Amino acid sequence: MSLQSHPVFSGFVARCLMLAVSLSAMAELMAETEKDDEPEADAAEEIEAPRIYRTREEQREAGLQTEITPWLTLSGLLEGEIETERFIPRDRGPALKARSDSATLQVGFLVDLFGLAEGEAVVEYDSDPDKFFSEEAFVTFEYEPWELSLGKQFTPLGLYFGRFVTGPMLEFGETSARKSALLTYGPNDDFDLTIATYQGRSSELGEDDEWDWAIGFEAWPSDRFSFGLSYQSDLSDADERLLEDDHYIKRVPVASAYLLGITDEFEFSLEIVAALDDFRELEKELDRPLAWNAEVAYFFPDQDLDLIIRLEKSRELDEEPEFRYGAAIIWYLDRRIILTMEYLRGQFETDSFAIEKKEEIAIRHVNTMSAKLTVEF
Repeated sequence: MSLQSHPVFSGFVARCLMLAVSLSAMAELMAETEKDDEPEADAAEEIEAPRIYRTREEQREAGLQTEITPWLTLSGLLEGEIETERFIPRDRGPALKARSDSATLQVGFLVDLFGLAEGEAVVEYDSDPDKFFSEEAFVTFEYEPWELSLGKQFTPLGLYFGRFVTGPMLEFGETSARKSALLTYGPNDDFDLTIATYQGRSSELGEDDEWDWAIGFEAWPSDRFSFGLSYQSDLSDADERLLEDDHYIKRVPVASAYLLGITDEFEFSLEIVAALDDFRELEKELDRPLAWNAEVAYFFPDQDLDLIIRLEKSRELDEEPEFRYGAAIIWYLDRRIILTMEYLRGQFETDSFAIEKKEEIAIRHVNTMSAKLTVEF
């Protein structure tokens, strides 16, 4: 890990932030005006119990949207993040510090294709490394209880649930496929089964553009409890790029499982992602990665605040602590504006090094403090 600072918000993103906040304020003013004109609703109808969103479509419908035309809907997300890290050396020398700033702008497009299918695309700008890219772009055909999605999208491996600014270490398994086909079978509201075939970024030595597969199962016994299992034939296809040259001697499969529950005041989640075999290309202490993450959230009654506690552990993950824990506070400043602040402490059990002035320094643990401002529009 290198102790370097990155540029703060670009002028482009700063202007987008000002625009988003202005639009948010205008929208809230219009909403208040409309509310004054409408008769008062029954209090019981205004209070909605916490629930788990069962599908990506439900998550999208619950968020903020702007209908441009009857066939085009837009949504946006702007995030600015600041992170400070303090590394404690094993030799008890002076602490090393690093600070980074970043901003992202994400715009989603949902297109109704003549009632025959839906097209969905997500375009994102990231200030580090200062470029635009397409995160997802796919077309979905639905014929109940079947759903077929074609294009660039994430495989069904893992949920990667987390409320902190810093993502959980188990994100090493997250896989975005450039070319893929996902077939989902959902006969009722209780479960979905998804089978995917995709073109992976990795391939066997001497081969190019190999196709792999994944399968995922999710169940919702109620609106307050969910669990799932998933499997992927090749972990080296993950966005983490565990293999530098994207070529392997043999495939290493990966599996994931999660539990997610919610009550009126609490939310809990537990998830694990684990390689099921060893990478022959990697060093012995890094050839079979595994990580799990547990979080408990408390919703303060009658307050726009959430408190979250995290406990996570990893094994054989390069540059990641073996044990990490911390707390975060989420403050809902507005329906569209959210502030998240966190503290995390990571402990290294095996050798891990930070680079300071071209010298490698063994690290014992790292303290991380981060803040993120999120604007939805």
